[in-house]
Amino acid sequence: MRDLRVMTTLSRSTRPQRTRSEDPSTTSVDLEELELRGSTTSPTIRRAVDLFDRYGLCWQRSAIQGEFLERCREASEERLHRCLSEVKRRGEPAIERGTDNGYAEIVARAPGRYDMLYGTDTAPFDEAPLRADAPWRPLVDELLGGEATLLFCGLLMTLGGAAEQPWHTDGEHLFGPEVPILPPHCLNVFVPLVDITPEIGGTELCPGSHQLTRGVPEIYEQSAQHMRTIGWRGRPLPLEVPAGSALLFDYRLLHRGLANRTDRIRPILYFTFAKPWFRDVHNFPGRRLFQPK
Repeated sequence: MRDLRVMTTLSRSTRPQRTRSEDPSTTSVDLEELELRGSTTSPTIRRAVDLFDRYGLCWQRSAIQGEFLERCREASEERLHRCLSEVKRRGEPAIERGTDNGYAEIVARAPGRYDMLYGTDTAPFDEAPLRADAPWRPLVDELLGGEATLLFCGLLMTLGGAAEQPWHTDGEHLFGPEVPILPPHCLNVFVPLVDITPEIGGTELCPGSHQLTRGVPEIYEQSAQHMRTIGWRGRPLPLEVPAGSALLFDYRLLHRGLANRTDRIRPILYFTFAKPWFRDVHNFPGRRLFQPK
């Protein structure tokens, strides 16, 4: 998702490192093995912690559904149309890739792939099914050590015909390679608003790669060489799930957006959560497309 380095501050200790017996460089896993089934009970939460520790991800089916899901999809496309129309109305150049070429409300992470914060603080995105009553929230709190802060709520809008992204992480490990791998300090929740099929594409992930990205320079920058650089030789896992599912993954996990080979928009709602002392301050510029009300 991201393309620029993040800044961190540390004000408290983290949980100790867990012991891993599997070689993360050859990790392969199927989506079925990563699914959390049933309600968010203590066993489900423990399973989520174990999956996150081993693979850096897990997912829930039917996190949002029905009429509310459709409202979110329609609102996502309306927000994108409003942003792109405003750029044209102002006579500004089309939004090019990179934070410096974007706005506080919308940035292009790759050609045809927009990361948009605009309108995600209003209905339907600020309503209880996505906030206080979100089924993933107990998992997020546990994975982040009992307390989590929402950094971003945004929309990844990939246009029809957009090519695949190069590999990248969304952030770095907190310290250098001399420090043992720590539990997650930041994670994403991706909620696709349409069914994710091979044709429309989705997110492709490298399970277990969060254990290998420590100390790699500019791992947050998009590059086709990152898998080779970190020595990951597993089987990439494409996210092919029904609309309304929720994918949780570690900020340090290697991933990329796949090509959209349809003529439809691929909208993915996302939430970025972190421990309270962590800040990601370089992913959206200060230049505004719309004046604050």
